[in-house]
Amino acid sequence: MHSLLLGRRSSWVRGALVCLGTGAVGAVLVLALAADYRSGVFRSALAPQVRLSAAAPFLVAPVRVLRRSRVGPWVLAVAGGIAGAVSLGCSTWMHITAGQRGSSAGRADAYTLFEVSALIVVLAVTVRHGAAWPAAVAAVVLCAAVVVRPVAVEVSENSLLVTLFCAFAVGTALVGALVARLVAVERRRHTEQVRLEQRLAFARDLHDFVAHHVTGIVVQAQGAQVVAASRPEMTTSALGQIERTAAEALRALRHMVSGLRTEAGLVPAGDIEQLRSLVADFVLPGGGRARLLQEGPVDSLPAAAMAVVHRVVMESLTNVRKHAPGSRKVSVTLSVHSGTAALDIVNDRPGPGGDTAGYGLIGLGERVAAEGGTFQAGPDSQGQWRVRARIPFSSVWRDLP
Repeated sequence: MHSLLLGRRSSWVRGALVCLGTGAVGAVLVLALAADYRSGVFRSALAPQVRLSAAAPFLVAPVRVLRRSRVGPWVLAVAGGIAGAVSLGCSTWMHITAGQRGSSAGRADAYTLFEVSALIVVLAVTVRHGAAWPAAVAAVVLCAAVVVRPVAVEVSENSLLVTLFCAFAVGTALVGALVARLVAVERRRHTEQVRLEQRLAFARDLHDFVAHHVTGIVVQAQGAQVVAASRPEMTTSALGQIERTAAEALRALRHMVSGLRTEAGLVPAGDIEQLRSLVADFVLPGGGRARLLQEGPVDSLPAAAMAVVHRVVMESLTNVRKHAPGSRKVSVTLSVHSGTAALDIVNDRPGPGGDTAGYGLIGLGERVAAEGGTFQAGPDSQGQWRVRARIPFSSVWRDLP
């Protein structure tokens, strides 16, 4: 959950870096093209081959719009391989033509800055975004095209030095693209894991929510049967209470499910006012009620922490209704101090024990532990059932919706 928040906060930073990087690469390519025109390589004896070879990297440009489609990575990798093959073929053609015309036929065509720079960019893009196996083949062809291009016309000391520099540049680009690809794969894996954890958390919340409200309706229906037998005149009032409880459950359920449409994908479990209403509306068949005690700045409790608090209280009250319907009083104490929300829920009759604790308490323990907190549930020394939860929160939580 924290990682998603940080990811949303830094998304604009990543976008800005991508724009700056794209602008820098574009500026380098423009400068390289201007330098090539100034040196006269496009007006030499080998101008046709040079122009065709320099145009090869442009094969990849239209394919970038398909990157997010299903076939985009495959088409991108194939286009990158074709660009490298065209450049490599032109280098071979220039070498043969220069040999036929003599070594002085095109010394100015020994290399072009634009073509080499553009091929390195194509290599990085293909390895980063192309389909795995086609991208691997295309990378081999592109590396060969970059390294061979400086010695296409003439093998000399200068061209060999340029070849070494190109080999270093292409190696750096290849490693950088591979690292970026691996990081992207790991990020996608982590995102899927977080989404799975959120779905499981939502399933637990939905289980607790339905159990809480349905249990309340069942208990009220049982009470209505007793009232109908002993005091028929109160039957209408009892049925009206059941109707109001069911309507409130439906409204809360719609509110809960609507959280799936939020940008963060988190389920809004309510604020402090809804927690107060939850406790105030809790009534046991025997007339027992719940009381909420608050200590510290509970109104400023972050929404993410409140989601956990809300779930613990709701599940605990549901357990009281299921396993200790004869309780006379239930106290819910929420205190917020020093970056920790502490919950202490006590009822005066023993609750679920041993293997009867069920999925609810296990899910509560997992949920609280997932947020770095602690959870305990069981009878205390006075024979009461007590639930304790400590939920730490940081300043980051305060920015969550």
